[in-house]
Amino acid sequence: MILLDTGPTARGWHRLEAVLRCPQLYAWGYGQGGENPGHDRFGDSPALVRGSIGHAGLAHAYARMRWTQEGEPWGACPYYMPLEAMRLVAEKHGDVGAEMLPIAEAAVRAYARHYVREPFKVIGVEEAVETKFGPYPYTARLDLVTEDRGGQVWITDHKFVSRIEGKVFRRYCLSGQFLGLQWIGMRQWGKRFGGVRLNLVGCNVIAFARASPMPAPWMLQRFPTVVVHAEELIARVKALAAAGKEIPAAPSEHTCMTSYGECPAFELCRWGENWLTKEDDQESA
Repeated sequence: MILLDTGPTARGWHRLEAVLRCPQLYAWGYGQGGENPGHDRFGDSPALVRGSIGHAGLAHAYARMRWTQEGEPWGACPYYMPLEAMRLVAEKHGDVGAEMLPIAEAAVRAYARHYVREPFKVIGVEEAVETKFGPYPYTARLDLVTEDRGGQVWITDHKFVSRIEGKVFRRYCLSGQFLGLQWIGMRQWGKRFGGVRLNLVGCNVIAFARASPMPAPWMLQRFPTVVVHAEELIARVKALAAAGKEIPAAPSEHTCMTSYGECPAFELCRWGENWLTKEDDQESA
């Protein structure tokens, strides 16, 4: 059976966002994946784990939908059933996964009842794609790609949130992730590209909403420059780290505390490298 990968890609927005948010955060290893495994101390928050589990459910539901839309027999579908996929993903996250699984399951079950029939054709699920900005490759994983009855192609991104509020749609207007998705869509499908849609799933207060983020044409036009600047900044951070020099930090109540809670490097930036050494000593004792 196939368990779809719903995680971030190697050269996607996640790593660029980390260095733009705070070079010191990136230097600690956040957003780097396998580039700096010695500092890979950032466990996922409950909200992110909930989202990962929920993404697995929707991914497998839409993969199975695509399978049947293409005329393949339901009984021969190679993808896990949505709830089974969710449980497998939850197991990877240990205790936090076990805690978040019933919350995500309830939301996905309700989602399936709410959207019994979908008015589109599924043409892609969790597909990794690549483009370039300047000399730098840029990758993304497309949660869902669909074609409507008029032949337009849409990229849909799933977001699992505690509750759906009007400000949530505004929140993603200037998100680099969504700006990147728009560039990918325009380059890949040209005039057939309809746009990017946000698929919101409320978990604590179960509700659903779909809409496109508000337009941001000025920032969309600048996005390639943003990517190039972030890549150049990553190169500078690596050079400073290799030379044993201090990395610039961005201490602020807006950077160190976020809508998801405190920055994952909060304690590291309070105490420095000694905090990691102290943890290692405690674990080996």
